[in-house]
Amino acid sequence: MPSSSIYQCNVYLGLDVVKASDVIYGGYFEHRLLSSAQLSLYHQRMMLGDCRLETGNYSFPVIARGCMPSDCVCLSLMAYGSEVTRYNMASVSGNELLIYPGGAELLYHSDGPARWINYAIPREMLQQAIINYSGKSIAISQDRITSLQLDEGEVEKLIKLTDEIFTIGQTHKQSGVSSRGFTQLSDTLLNSYVAAICDAHGVGNLQAKKSLISQRHNNLILDSEYFVMSHDDMNTSLINIAQRTGYSLRALELIFRNSVGMPPGKWFLNMRLNGALRDLLMATANCSVSSIATRWGFQHLSRFSEQYRKTFGEYPSHTLVRNRRAFLDTVS
Repeated sequence: MPSSSIYQCNVYLGLDVVKASDVIYGGYFEHRLLSSAQLSLYHQRMMLGDCRLETGNYSFPVIARGCMPSDCVCLSLMAYGSEVTRYNMASVSGNELLIYPGGAELLYHSDGPARWINYAIPREMLQQAIINYSGKSIAISQDRITSLQLDEGEVEKLIKLTDEIFTIGQTHKQSGVSSRGFTQLSDTLLNSYVAAICDAHGVGNLQAKKSLISQRHNNLILDSEYFVMSHDDMNTSLINIAQRTGYSLRALELIFRNSVGMPPGKWFLNMRLNGALRDLLMATANCSVSSIATRWGFQHLSRFSEQYRKTFGEYPSHTLVRNRRAFLDTVS
């Protein structure tokens, strides 16, 4: 691995958390806020040659939907908060290593504070490292998320190595990191992940992450979102969604409550409110609250403003004014 590495750190506070779309380098994620309470996202990235190490600390419940980078296999684990976190509707254990193929679609849903770690590595490099370690190749799915249960000591070792790398990177963030000792630490991280993959249950014994039930529920929610987003009027009734998906209203209600902890009406309202929030934070000079509200299916402006305030702690007009002031400050 190259000896020169680059450290990056971003802190997002308040409603600006929704701007954090590149928390996984090469991927894209849309963050949806459930409230305005205690919003902070501390994100660190280390560019390690062709590999990337990243970690994100969420202080709040969040929904993140997007896709992983297409050029790498991503090895991910939870440093804490696994008990309140779901990936594609499937629960996560504290000792679980998730393996994402390039471009995997992901719906991350956390009900509380959590920290994730992601290590992205080119598929060919990972396979060669596995062969070097075990003398054998391993079949890593190119289209399915898989997982391994690691020993608690292995997870703690990976977290410790991650923290050591970020500590060094933060110390030398102005000049970049370039030393033989750091190269050895980076190689140790790669070899530790490879050893964990090969030793957990034996080479080639990767397990599919999602059960058939959680996979169906995840597909249902994503398909329902596509259906809502494809309509000019995003305030589509639940009856239309039920007819489109083939589920009864009662079944739809139970699936959403069991999968994401809220009824479908609240889920889609939150999706639309966050879409409006994102547009307000990115608004140009000729945008108005009413035009953005209409774009996201809100027909009654006063009702939209009150729903927005209850969720995000301020009226949409205040968000728009604050965004314009921030823009003027940057150009003045």
